[in-house]
Amino acid sequence: MAHIQLLLLFLACGICMGVPSTGKRPHLDGRIVGGKEVNIKDFPFQVSLQRSYHSCGGSLIGARYVLTAAHCTDTSSILSYKVRIGSTYRDSGGLLIGIKAVHSHPKYDSSIIDYDFAVLHLEDYDAKNVTQAFVNLPEQNETLAVGTEVTISGWGNTQNVLESSEKLRAVTVPTVNQTECSAAYQNFGQITERMLCAGLVEGGKDACQGDSGGPLVANNKQWGVVSWGYGCARPDFPGVYSRVAAVRDWIKEVSGI
Repeated sequence: MAHIQLLLLFLACGICMGVPSTGKRPHLDGRIVGGKEVNIKDFPFQVSLQRSYHSCGGSLIGARYVLTAAHCTDTSSILSYKVRIGSTYRDSGGLLIGIKAVHSHPKYDSSIIDYDFAVLHLEDYDAKNVTQAFVNLPEQNETLAVGTEVTISGWGNTQNVLESSEKLRAVTVPTVNQTECSAAYQNFGQITERMLCAGLVEGGKDACQGDSGGPLVANNKQWGVVSWGYGCARPDFPGVYSRVAAVRDWIKEVSGI
């Protein structure tokens, strides 16, 4: 098989980095593939991180606080971004709110996409007549059983010209055994304890470009943040998500939630 060179895509700032000659690198994730259109009322915690365009997803975890991926905020210009809340549509509706402060996890490692978490502190806003709710979070080190059906949502690339990413979409897939996921990605990156994997063996359903930072939820809790993977919806390569329960204490420390 010919060597496949991956690009590390910094979706938030639009910078692309070539893969070093030492080996393959993770590919930051970001689209809903094989999903369906949904209404913001069904995912009232879902938000869009954007400037003049949608770049990443995120979730409302409390009053004026958003959980997203650190790679979405890995840019000096992040405070020029805004967060759209309360809209089914990527480019219209709801409210556009400024970002007051960004807390990226201090152990974030862009080389292997570890500790891929950031908490955004939003400016004050009037939530009257806006569809919003705060997603529940697991306790520190709380576990999710392998095979649990989880749902990912976002406005990312659908890989289908007949499926627009203008409206919010969602897809449901099962979580994958950590050992099996590590074996699948042994040539592409390290699966750490801050990560969890989800997807179908046969592929066809996944998150992809544009969904990065968005929520992975099950049983009314957010267990993961869309982070990275090899391609999107490829057979034998589940999506890799940042495991929220691994940093629950840190989230409480920076947000009070």
